Amino acid sequence: MSIIIPCYNENSRIAGSLQKLGRFCEEQFKEYEIIVVDDGSTDDTWETVKGLQGLPIRSIRFAGNRGKGAAVKAGMLEAKGTYRFFTDADLPYHLSAFSSAMGMFESTGCDLVLGSRYLPGSEDRAGTNVVRKLASRIFSSLAGRMFGIDIRDSQCGFKGFRDRAAEALFSRCTTSGFAFDVEIFSLAKNLDLKICRTPVILVDNNQSSIRLPRDGLAMLWQLMKIRIAHKAKDDYSPQRRRARRVNSFFV
Repeated sequence: MSIIIPCYNENSRIAGSLQKLGRFCEEQFKEYEIIVVDDGSTDDTWETVKGLQGLPIRSIRFAGNRGKGAAVKAGMLEAKGTYRFFTDADLPYHLSAFSSAMGMFESTGCDLVLGSRYLPGSEDRAGTNVVRKLASRIFSSLAGRMFGIDIRDSQCGFKGFRDRAAEALFSRCTTSGFAFDVEIFSLAKNLDLKICRTPVILVDNNQSSIRLPRDGLAMLWQLMKIRIAHKAKDDYSPQRRRARRVNSFFV
């Protein structure tokens, strides 16, 4: 398995997170790799990661800040694992989610396993404030309506992919910002991939990198761009072209 950790200016906690993740993986999995993608950090994140010893860590560094979507994409396409996950540098979800997701992959044959904070069995031990919860629900609902897909918790920072699904989705994904998850959902729908969901336990949300309303407005703008781009592709798809030719014939 591969675990991608996108990070930006995470020097204060990245070493502890990677050591904790490494200990967990050593106990739970026979083979694993951790891929850290430094999204143009201006602190000592890169130096700290490169200085860690005894962990199977590979690292990628961007010269400048490109966005979380770009960082996750780079990690996913660089990964070698049959199963590829991403989560945030603060490890906001209880690590048992990895074991649950691996079991789900093996028992269901699904292509994606998505964490959801709203499934039975999920917990919020971090005490997320009401405004942030409401904003997350509204964003997921709006994205679901715009793209006609079931998005119950689009911004949950725990997602897993089978290798072939990861390569198919992220090679096509063009959104570099926080809303890249929505484009992944839309692409998965178009590719008819099998999606499963797993409950997660939120244990740390005190230092979320998303800032409302600034990032919220940016994410809404990203949704509009994704919708326009995907509509253009749909309009010029072979199925749509054939439908237009048939309609014009009968008209």
